[in-house]
Amino acid sequence: MRTEITSFCAVLVISVFSTSAATSVFGDVFAWGVSSAAYQIEGAWNADGKGPSIWDEFTHKRGGDNGDDSADGYHRYRDHVMHLKELKVNHYKFSISWSRVLPDGTISSRNNAGIEYYKNLVAELSSNGIEPVACLYQHDLPAALQKYGGWMNETTIDLFETYSRMMFTELGNSVKLWITMTSPWNDAFRGHGDGSFAPGISQPETAPYIVAHNLIRAHSRAYHAYKEGHPQGKIGIVLNTDWQKPAAAADTDAATRGMQFSLGWFAQPIFGNGDYPEVMKTRIDTSSPEGKSRLPTFTSQEITQNRGSSDFFGITKEMTLSVVDNNNNMPPSVGYMKDMGIRGTVIKSSEGDISDLLLWIKNTFNNPVIHMLDAGLSGCGTLYDEDRLQAMKQTIADLRTAVSRGIRLAGYFAAQLLDGFDWTEGYKVKYGLYHVEFGNKERLQKASARYYLTLIQHQGNEFDYPKYFVPEVIRQKNDFLRAKFPPDFTWGVATAAYQIEGGWNADGKGPSIWDTFAHDNRLAYSQTGDVACDSYHKYREDVQNVKRLGVSHYRFSIAWSRVLPDGRVTSLNKAGVDYYNNLIDELLANGITPMVTLYHWDLPQALQDIGGFQNASIADYFNDYARVCFEQFGDRVQLWITFNEAFVVSWLGYGIGVFAPGINSPAEGVYQVAHNIIRSHVKAYHTYDKLFKPHYHGKVGITLDSDWKEPATSSAMDRYAAERALQFKLGWFANPIYGNGDYPAVMKQYVGMKSREEGRNSSRLPVWSEEEIKINKGSYDFFGLNHYTTQYVVDNHDNRFTYEGDQDLYTKVDDCWPGSRADWLKVNPWGLRSLLRWIRDRYNNPPLYVTENGFGDNGELDDQGRISYYRSYTNEMLKAIHHDQCNVKGYMAWSLMDNLEWTSGYTIKFGLYSVNFTDPNRPRTIKESGKFFTQLVHDNGYN
Repeated sequence: MRTEITSFCAVLVISVFSTSAATSVFGDVFAWGVSSAAYQIEGAWNADGKGPSIWDEFTHKRGGDNGDDSADGYHRYRDHVMHLKELKVNHYKFSISWSRVLPDGTISSRNNAGIEYYKNLVAELSSNGIEPVACLYQHDLPAALQKYGGWMNETTIDLFETYSRMMFTELGNSVKLWITMTSPWNDAFRGHGDGSFAPGISQPETAPYIVAHNLIRAHSRAYHAYKEGHPQGKIGIVLNTDWQKPAAAADTDAATRGMQFSLGWFAQPIFGNGDYPEVMKTRIDTSSPEGKSRLPTFTSQEITQNRGSSDFFGITKEMTLSVVDNNNNMPPSVGYMKDMGIRGTVIKSSEGDISDLLLWIKNTFNNPVIHMLDAGLSGCGTLYDEDRLQAMKQTIADLRTAVSRGIRLAGYFAAQLLDGFDWTEGYKVKYGLYHVEFGNKERLQKASARYYLTLIQHQGNEFDYPKYFVPEVIRQKNDFLRAKFPPDFTWGVATAAYQIEGGWNADGKGPSIWDTFAHDNRLAYSQTGDVACDSYHKYREDVQNVKRLGVSHYRFSIAWSRVLPDGRVTSLNKAGVDYYNNLIDELLANGITPMVTLYHWDLPQALQDIGGFQNASIADYFNDYARVCFEQFGDRVQLWITFNEAFVVSWLGYGIGVFAPGINSPAEGVYQVAHNIIRSHVKAYHTYDKLFKPHYHGKVGITLDSDWKEPATSSAMDRYAAERALQFKLGWFANPIYGNGDYPAVMKQYVGMKSREEGRNSSRLPVWSEEEIKINKGSYDFFGLNHYTTQYVVDNHDNRFTYEGDQDLYTKVDDCWPGSRADWLKVNPWGLRSLLRWIRDRYNNPPLYVTENGFGDNGELDDQGRISYYRSYTNEMLKAIHHDQCNVKGYMAWSLMDNLEWTSGYTIKFGLYSVNFTDPNRPRTIKESGKFFTQLVHDNGYN
């Protein structure tokens, strides 16, 4: 019947509770809840005397994911109750781990620590006005009992009754609603038929029927044991089934047969006549050895005890199947699937499926009152789970329809409360309303949780959910825009000197800080940029490759120490100047416009020897260098970028020292370096503006890098933290230049506050003079933006007195974002659109070039990952232009060719062209992404 993990699952508990007049379709007295299961969320698999369950042994034996730690609900149950309270639910369904309270499954092994845990949980729920719904068994049989056959051994029935009686005694005064077991079909067939569930037994001929028989008898015994001492409480069972629809009219009997084999198998003995469905008995008898049916037989006494042994009916709707009769095409082997004689094809669950299932139950079991527990839609764990939210909306709409059809609905339970261990998929799929960071167990509210909370507040009535549930950009992420870029849009590719040129000491070039850093074995595998792509000698070939792409612009950087070997104008190197003159002339001769970056991280080592960017005099040295470049190349270069990624220089180079020059000064040096970079940029900008722009009419900007920072939740604190993160990353440099000339107010506030906490008399963040603020402000002709990825931001107090600690937050990535060869680069295209909108709103929509954007892989020629990346990111940029009126002027793909990826050496490739670094000639080969990009440039958009 089911051969794969369910993608959509809904649990329905059908009860005999009364309803009353209502202000909504669901009535005034309505149960709203969520659910969970012990093995999936508790963790603590061997804590405080707990014995192993069959799921502990099953997962340990097969390897891979397990529930050993999971969401650590055993230690964090108060947090769970807090989340329930946040959701404003009034019921919580949880399951009890049999082996936590009776480690070996028998009463003689009673574990008081385990019992106390559940008492504490129930007390916490009750004190917060939440009704506990306790399930005695959800798949996790004590492993000690499995040694004696588990549910194949009927003595387990007696042990289950004893265990149940103990829990009724311990919790019965506080818990008024019990479930004996959840989804026993899984235990019978998946656990003992196909072996995909613990205990992993594959005996489809007989084992599923024996196990189901014993489970039903165990349920009945527990039911009657409870009713003896708790006549006012309610106890029932939760069953699971696919909703099976006939593919054609001729298959109606087959669909009905399928429903009886799945749902009726357990439901008919309990809610019907006390025995198995006739169709099961007939078909199984027919295919069994003569005189001995493979389907066990209930005694007349058991039939009497079975019948009506439930105060409510629970059902898990898993998939929707389109069913055809398959009697004549079944494999020759005997077993449950052959006995059923149908073939089901999974189809998308549609509106009305749940309502139709409830109607089937109504007609079959005399219209019981229903409580629904919706297990939700599986996903990869995204915080903005729009698909699950829409599935919940469809479920609620179906329930409204069910009420209109005379089905008496009294409650709805969403599940699961938390991301946890999935029975067959481990942690690959997530069902929670709350995301769980399985490293630190942090919980984050998803959009579906916000929807559910608001649904409760609206008493289940339809409502237009607020935009903060799922921001507009995210809602539109899958809407591919087929449109053109503006006619004057600029397409180009980008590189950087140290990454491609080689010729590290050729023709008088001086050493840079990256030469020194690499020669000190600070790069992967002790690799260096000594030769790199050898573009110093192969620039003409590079230009032809740029031309082949059809782009109009080529962004490259000048190696400061090639032009001025010791960084000072007195060391002017004619050979270096000639190289860049030749490159620029070659570009222009081929109709390609140069976009020149003055500084892409390769400071002359001679200037680092006097402090580098920690020395205030660097602004003068940089201005002198910039002036030389303007003088030598300004007559042919119209687009200048002063600095590439000032953040990287400041933080990675001088803050934590993982990039050249390797300085570790995360509290003070990082801010001083940034201050001096901004001073250097402003000085060079004004030099060009006053002395060269009147003659050459070029433009000068700076390239800043930023990930998009999305609030992890809709809480005000996370929203403030996300804005703070953007201001600390991008606003740090952008606000002085594109804003009011000063650092962002939030930076001044937080760094000042942290500095005082540290015991300092003044802030570690330097202060701009009034005159500096004036000349900072507006020192640009365009905004250069490098963007690759996104992070979620969570407000979090940080005790460190460093640049990172000053921000009081932490970041994380979404489980659903695809990765790349670079561990820092997760693919999230909508982040680019969000960032462009943010810049538009904060800095008056400046002319902007995306000066880097790209994807790292292993260098394969058929680089479909890179094609997907470029396609999706450029489409989000297109949306920003068309839908949001962002003033984006051009896009420079990173990178023209594979090159030295800084400290990763040659292990990560970003190029549109492959470079063979083992061949001294460094041959280039165009990749599939290069062909894609060529077509994109040619079409100037998407047709």
